Amino acid sequence: MERLPTYFISHGGGPWPYMMAQSNGMYDRLAQSLRDMPRQLGARPKAVLVISAHWEEREFTVMAAARPPMVYDYFGFPEHTYHVQYPAPGLPTLAEQVRQLIQVAGFSARLDAQRGFDHGTFAPLVVMYPLADLPVVQLSLRVGYDPAEHLAIRPCPGAAARAGRADRRQRPELPQPAPHGAVGRCAVKAIR
Repeated sequence: MERLPTYFISHGGGPWPYMMAQSNGMYDRLAQSLRDMPRQLGARPKAVLVISAHWEEREFTVMAAARPPMVYDYFGFPEHTYHVQYPAPGLPTLAEQVRQLIQVAGFSARLDAQRGFDHGTFAPLVVMYPLADLPVVQLSLRVGYDPAEHLAIRPCPGAAARAGRADRRQRPELPQPAPHGAVGRCAVKAIR
């Protein structure tokens, strides 16, 4: 199976893709790089797992809605940005696999069938996949941002990629995953 990379990307400021006319080119380079990511992948992923910096829970929580709603987790933006939709499907079976793998790593994890896409997810994805036809599952950060805890649930190098799923993370201050062959605890042996 073809390997897909993991991306650590910026989501920009608020709902910026819906305000490009007012941005005076501020997000042009970001938009260009996001539009190019599907080409860089070389293969269409089966799903995207997003770890959003805009969702924190006491325990790791996986979005499990088949049709996730929207979360407008920003303020002070034009009225129309509180009505945008990114109607990508969720993938409850993947959400359950992610929850189980986190538990295998020794952490509590739960599913949330009510949680929707926050702007840390829908802002970049509407540029990358504007048709919203790719399943998306979102994973929370754990309150406290303990790097060791977050790294302990990281995929084994290439596991998600071998399964044909792109894996995006949005916390650049967290350490990068260990390189291939590095010794470390990892939860994901394979997501199939």
